[in-house]
Amino acid sequence: MSASVSAVPIIRPLDPGESFFYMSDQVSCMNFVVFAERRGHLEPERLRAALDLLQQENLLLQASIHWSQENGLCFTQAPGAAVELRCHSVTADNWQGCIEQQLSEPFEIETAPLMRCLYLAMPERSVLALCFHHAIADGRAGTALLRRMLAVMATQAKPAPLVGPLALPAMADLHPPRFRWAEQPDPAKQLRGTLITDYRRHGPLPAIAWLASEATGRTPRFIRLSFAPALTGRLLGAARAHGTTVHGALCAAQLLAQRQLQADTEASTFFLSCPVDMRAHLDPAPPASPTGLFVSLISATFSVSADTDFWQLARDIVTQTRLQIARGEGHLLYHLFGLDGTPVLPERLDAFRQKTLASLPNTMVSNVGAIATVAEDPAVEAISFALCPMPYQTLFTAASSYQDQLVLNVGFDAARITESDAQALAQHIRHLLSTH
Repeated sequence: MSASVSAVPIIRPLDPGESFFYMSDQVSCMNFVVFAERRGHLEPERLRAALDLLQQENLLLQASIHWSQENGLCFTQAPGAAVELRCHSVTADNWQGCIEQQLSEPFEIETAPLMRCLYLAMPERSVLALCFHHAIADGRAGTALLRRMLAVMATQAKPAPLVGPLALPAMADLHPPRFRWAEQPDPAKQLRGTLITDYRRHGPLPAIAWLASEATGRTPRFIRLSFAPALTGRLLGAARAHGTTVHGALCAAQLLAQRQLQADTEASTFFLSCPVDMRAHLDPAPPASPTGLFVSLISATFSVSADTDFWQLARDIVTQTRLQIARGEGHLLYHLFGLDGTPVLPERLDAFRQKTLASLPNTMVSNVGAIATVAEDPAVEAISFALCPMPYQTLFTAASSYQDQLVLNVGFDAARITESDAQALAQHIRHLLSTH
């Protein structure tokens, strides 16, 4: 943290959501990686040129984050620093390890740019990955940047930069008036009470003996589950027939899988958290590009027992999530952490760390949905993403579909969950989604 940034040109302060993810990253690295799996190889020179173009089109890829006593957390100009490009030769058996390594390598304080690129070459195949500091991007923005990069490299002529703004307004500046909670302390307090009552609706959470939340160190891992288009289509049809969504089914599968590891036979109350793309709930709704953070978290408890019906649980999850979004809980989240738009000074970190690590144990499902096909590059077979859970989370499942193939990257921290438990969870998720 710098003592002063008076000599550094400030772009703008971080808004509450960006501040939340910046400080969360100080607690436990919040990097996320989006990556494309494709046939054939890419030329490093074209990779470099495409990255340079992306920087020209995105102001936050020309920025650093400074934290000072004078101004709090701010994006500051950092022109001239190129996106780091790392190229490695790998095998079909070990390329995931390079992605996992990105999840555990934080961006240095005040570094720029806040994105790295990783190119993994293997016999007849390759993987192209972008690793982001979470304060400058979310899953939708990250996949949009990756698609843009692939399209640029597939174009023979030198592409011109996109015409338009280089940066979008901060998410907090787009909250509709009725959900500007910092300006409505009494309604905000009332909604907070409703939220906490809902959290307690099924009683206390059970201990999760197989999650070593107090462990030191961090070892990000992920298990990749892919579902062929025929199976993905069948799951989509079944979800619709049962009055719910694929997202509801993914969450139900994860909760039911988690219950299998509990030692008791009684119903278990689990805490589920899901990132929510807030774009549709802002005014005006921002696009996916240029890059920016437009995500919040919706959390709720659910009771799961041996006789819980899969599709009823999926319906309950979707109904509860929609209710919470409609009453403005996505807009309220960062306010609950005392982030109200006033400058976030460095001394806030210790209290934030304590509150974050005291979070209720939860499991997370992040679903960016269908990713549009990169028409310019037909060699791309899959685009997906990954993130490591926080210390109090059992799993972070990153879901996406590309060309009708569902991919789940089931992220876990091997310092807190054993490989055998993680595999058991993942395989039970696969079983439930494949048989319902």
